[in-house]
Amino acid sequence: MEKLQIVWGDLDRTEAIESHIFDKAEKILTFAPKATTLIFNLKTINPTQSAGVNTFGVNAELRLPNKQDVRVEKKGEALYRVVTDTQQSILKQLKAKKDQDLV
Repeated sequence: MEKLQIVWGDLDRTEAIESHIFDKAEKILTFAPKATTLIFNLKTINPTQSAGVNTFGVNAELRLPNKQDVRVEKKGEALYRVVTDTQQSILKQLKAKKDQDLV
């Protein structure tokens, strides 16, 4: 998927996470065919070595023509869930833009 970029930050790349992101990205890019780039930036906010449970952060940016970019930042303890929540937030923003004829 040439429009998708994944920035792994301090996480190790795994095929399972990458596949999950590809699945979510495909739906986003299908909904916004004019998008030029979709960037998922993954990071660990609170690693296991510190007190508490792992917390992950996902920043996503969908670049669209005419500076109509969509940005989402989500945090949570389950990386797959955070990626899914990020996708849903992007789709929600895209639907609002479509309703306003901006996309």
